[in-house]
Order: sequence, then structure tokens, then C-alpha cells
Amino acid sequence: MAVLDMPRNPERRRLYLIRHGDVSYFDHGGRPLDPRTVSLSEEGEVQVGALKEVLSDLLVDRAVSSDYPRAVQTLSQLLSQPPRRGEPEVTDALREVRAGRLRDIPDDLYDQEVSDAYRWALSPSTGFLRGESWNAFSDRVLAWFHQFLAESDWQDAVIVSHDGVNRILMSWLLKGDHTLLPCLEQDPACLNIVDIDCRDDGTVLAAYLRLLNFTAYNPSKAGDRDTVMERIARAMRAMPPRASN
Repeated sequence: MAVLDMPRNPERRRLYLIRHGDVSYFDHGGRPLDPRTVSLSEEGEVQVGALKEVLSDLLVDRAVSSDYPRAVQTLSQLLSQPPRRGEPEVTDALREVRAGRLRDIPDDLYDQEVSDAYRWALSPSTGFLRGESWNAFSDRVLAWFHQFLAESDWQDAVIVSHDGVNRILMSWLLKGDHTLLPCLEQDPACLNIVDIDCRDDGTVLAAYLRLLNFTAYNPSKAGDRDTVMERIARAMRAMPPRASN
């Protein structure tokens, strides 16, 4: 993949939405790590390498990532040669939805609140794992995205970010709200392709989902039946018991 300086033309725009590769959100003792600072695991680097092969001939006008290390690493690995114009861009607007403190979730509600965390997006005033509200998260991501759509210097763009960010963008593009968000599974290092018809001011007229949650390292999803949040819930159940106050 390379960033190419291309003139703007009225053709349909294309977005390549990518989730970062695998990371571990827990240390070897099962304790949660700060999700803002975790880096790609060895498995994650292999996953991104497989996607890089698929995208090796792709040319895009813009390449943007969240400023979290795992997203920056993923984009850096995907770029097969130095971009022809400028550097890959990073923005804090594309950071993942912020969870609350896991210890605030009662033990008997772990499975319900973690495994089904994305279903709470259908009640946008609620928070993700008792943290950032879905409304606030959506407003943050979409404010940046509206501005991005209004910029005239790109026809094809890659955005590397996070599970929740991709879900927000695709649900909004396809339905104009959060209703599709729980259904749009996003595995590590997955690729989504969305074509967009929009006016010069960034107003979206139509969107077309070309590809959803493609994983180059496991195209058939063999042996993969759990959702993203079910995997996290399972890891949380394996955490050391919390000390009582």
C-alpha cells in the first residue's frame, strides 16, 4: 500500500476501514492493562502482515489512524513503501470508546454487561462498560468524519482504528444511526470496504458496503464463533479474584 498524490475527481469515493491487529489487554497474571498504551502482539503483527500482502498494490490518497500505538503500528506495517505525499496522519478523534473501571461491574453482571456490551449502543445515553457514553463516542468520531468527507483532496482513503470506531462509521453510513452497530463484528486486522456518494460539502447521498470483516489470515473464519466481546468477557472471567474492601 502506498499513499498517492491524486487529483480530486467526481467519481465515487472508497473507504478502506481497518481494525488494528491483535493485542493482549491483560498481562501474564491476568490483570488488565491500560488499553491506551498496549501494542500489537506477535500474533497481531502476523495478522497485519497477511493483510499487507492482500493490499500490496493498493494506492490511496490519504492514510489515517487513531493515535493509539496499536493503530499506528498497524498502519505503519501496512504501508509497503514511503508515501509519495507527506506522512501517515494520526488523530485522537478515532480513539476507541473509553471503558469505565472494570471493578465497578458486579461479578454477577460481567457476562451480561461485557458479552453484550455493543447491544447497549441501542440505548445511546448508556456508557460502554460504564464508561464513555455511546452518544459522546459517536459525536466525537462523526465530527471528525464529517470534516474528513468535506475535504476535497482524497478519492480513496484508508482509516486504521478500532472495533467500536469502525462499527460507528459503518452503521452511520448505512443506516444513519447506531442500529447496525451490534451486528458488525470486527475481528483483529480486519478489512471493510465502503463506497460513498457524497456532495462536495461532505453530505452523504448513499453508501455501499463492498466488504465486511475480511481477515486475510483466516478468510473462512474457521474455528471462530465467539464475538469480540465474548472473547474479552472470557478473558475477564480468568482474571485474578478482586480483593474485597
